[in-house]
Amino acid sequence: MKRKEIISKILVIQTAKIGDLICSTPIFREIKKTFPNVKLSVIVTPTTKELLELNPHVDEIIVIKPQDYKGFLGKIKLSRLIYNGKYDIGIALNPSVLYAISLFWGLVQIRLSVMPNFSGFTFKLASKLFTYVEPHILGQLVIETYMKMLKFIGIDKYELNKEVYKSEEAEMKVKKILSETDKPLIGIAVSSGNKLKELGVDKIIDLVNKLLENFDIHIVLIGNSQDRNNAEIIKSSSNHKDKIINTTGLFNLKELPALIEKLSLFIGVDTGITYMADALNIPLINIAGPSNMEDQRPLGKNALIIQKKELPCVPCSHIFRVPYNCKINNRACIEMIKLEDIVEEVTKLLTLNPKFI
Repeated sequence: MKRKEIISKILVIQTAKIGDLICSTPIFREIKKTFPNVKLSVIVTPTTKELLELNPHVDEIIVIKPQDYKGFLGKIKLSRLIYNGKYDIGIALNPSVLYAISLFWGLVQIRLSVMPNFSGFTFKLASKLFTYVEPHILGQLVIETYMKMLKFIGIDKYELNKEVYKSEEAEMKVKKILSETDKPLIGIAVSSGNKLKELGVDKIIDLVNKLLENFDIHIVLIGNSQDRNNAEIIKSSSNHKDKIINTTGLFNLKELPALIEKLSLFIGVDTGITYMADALNIPLINIAGPSNMEDQRPLGKNALIIQKKELPCVPCSHIFRVPYNCKINNRACIEMIKLEDIVEEVTKLLTLNPKFI
C-alpha cells in the first residue's frame, strides 16, 4: 500500500438505503481520523445524498442512479467517472459486479470490498478484481466487517457510533410545528422502504390508540410525503386526534434529525428513521420483523428489539440478501407482534427517560 502521506483521494461507494448509509457513517469518520488530509468522496443515490451534505468528514458527494449503469456501456460510463476522479483507494460497501469492474477499469490502485455470506458465482469471479475482500461471516455486524476490511489500509482502531447532522433552519421549523404541545413525544414511523417490514395502517391505529389510553403523551407520525394519506387515516381513526401530530412529508433528511431529537421515544420497524434515532441516542423500539439483527441493528443503550425469533423463517432478510415479499404469504413475523408486548417495552423505556419523568 502507498504511504499515508501520498494518499490524497479516497472513494467510498454506498448506494444502499437510508438506514444502511447511516450505519456506514463510522467509516467516513474513521477514514478521516487516519487520513486527515485526504479528499474523501462518497458515491450515493439521490434518496440518501442529503444525509451527507452536512457531514464534516465527507468532502465530495457524487450522486448516481445504479440503474443507469447497467450492461457493458454502463460499466464503461461508471469506470470513466471513477477514472476522472484519480482515486488512490476505492471502497465498495455494496459488493457488486458493477463496482468490482468499474473500480478496476477506473485504474484505482487499491480496491476494497467485502465478500457477502450470500453471493453467487458471478460476483465471486468478479471479486478477484478487488485488491482485498473481507469475508462477512454469520453473526457479525456488517459494520464490523467493514472495519476489518479497513485494516488493509492501516485503520486499526474504530468506534461504531453513527452520525447524522441537522440543518440550521431545522430547529425553528420543528419548534413551530411542536409549539402547541409540552407533553412527552413518542414518534412512530408510518412506513418502510421495504413493505415486507411494515406494521401496516391498521396495526399502527391500534398502537396509537393503546399508547394514548395508557400514557399522557402526544404521538408524532413520521414519514415522507408518500406516507401522508396513511398518516391522515391513522389520525382520523383515533379518538384522540388532538394528541396526534402528523409530520409526514414536512421534513427532508437534513431537517429530520431536529425533530427526532425532540422525542422521548421512537417506535419503528427496521428502517432508516430507526437508525437515525439510534444515531441521536433516542430511546427506541425496533420491531425487527424479518430482519437479521446479527447483521445490523440499533446499538444504543436504550434500544429495545422486538422480534419473533421462534418462527422458523426468521430472519429471512439479510444485509446482502433482501426479500421484498413473504415467501409463506402471512408476514407472521409482523402480524404476530402483540400490542401488549410493545406497550410493555414502551413502559420500560419511558420510565427511564428524564423527558418523561
